Amino acid sequence: MLIAIVTFFIIAIIITAIIFYKLYSPKEKGKYGEKRIARVLGDTIEGVQYVINDLLFCTNSGQSCQIDHIYINQHGIWVIETKNYAGYIYGNENQQEWTQVLSYGKKKNKFYNPIKQNATHIYHLSKFLNEYNALQNIVVFLSRADISHVAANNVYSIDKLASIKSRITDVSLTVEQMERYYNLLIDLKNNTSINIKDHVENIHKMQEQLQEGICPRCGGKLVLRNGKNGQFYGCSNYPQCKFTKKY
Repeated sequence: MLIAIVTFFIIAIIITAIIFYKLYSPKEKGKYGEKRIARVLGDTIEGVQYVINDLLFCTNSGQSCQIDHIYINQHGIWVIETKNYAGYIYGNENQQEWTQVLSYGKKKNKFYNPIKQNATHIYHLSKFLNEYNALQNIVVFLSRADISHVAANNVYSIDKLASIKSRITDVSLTVEQMERYYNLLIDLKNNTSINIKDHVENIHKMQEQLQEGICPRCGGKLVLRNGKNGQFYGCSNYPQCKFTKKY
């Protein structure tokens, strides 16, 4: 009897640990968020919409890039970065870092501006597709986040994401163009030579290069420039590369 009770408690502890991991580990929270976004976007419908989830590929500069979702319709190629954060989110389009506020203001976390993060994804994607006008930068937060203090365009809560399907832009893609971009990206996804472990190592390498004054987006040199809001570091390959870093 005692053995059965001990076994029961051990199993209960293991199950609780698994549930806690799935709810609170950054990796699992990210996966959960991406699954919810994928459900909103739906499946590929030929001639109407084309959806690619979790695209990981090598770039021309020897780096790697991971894009959460790509949604293609007649109005553009929507490149979507997903954030499964809780609390109040503060930031604007030009800030290097945004702020997450939790526990009634007692806890604050900084994270890299997801618009800039996704701009790097778009830079690499534009090089691969040889397309520069149709790509749309979209950031989506799940419902646990309050983004009412975010001053930036194209930042959505998940309940507003479906609106991009009917959003009119100055882009007009034909069915042939949509199919061509989709097929190129599916081939890229299916024939990638990189795995997630290598991608994480590449991220660490890019962070080291950034500290050494090397542009993490294209490999150019970061040079000090003067702007309307003061000095900042910009890529020497501007305007082809528009990466910036605060001074």
